[in-house]
Amino acid sequence: MDEDSDAWLVGFADAEFNTRRYLVLQREKSPRAQEVALGLEGYRVEVDDQRNSCYGGIERFELFPDHIAVQFEDDAFSAIGDRKTIVVGLALRPKQLEQLRECLLKIFRGYECFVDRSA
Repeated sequence: MDEDSDAWLVGFADAEFNTRRYLVLQREKSPRAQEVALGLEGYRVEVDDQRNSCYGGIERFELFPDHIAVQFEDDAFSAIGDRKTIVVGLALRPKQLEQLRECLLKIFRGYECFVDRSA
């Protein structure tokens, strides 16, 4: 999780170093007029490679205390093939889980795909 002056960012990876599999969610805090006009003002998703990215595309994102489950819309990623769902295990302390939840709420604000099951 990272919050800089321009965007909210959450990343999940299979390893801290030499990452091979990952999921990144990002949302600009104040999109520029040009981004809005192009439909790029929502959240951005990236899976394993920058070529596998899009704006929107998540049908359901569920946050549990010990994992997340992400179900993609049918047309979101042609590059991920049969992987319509990604599950990532979590090992977070309560404060870290709360920080993750707060950041996800900001990233998915205005969308109905986020389901918080962390309580």
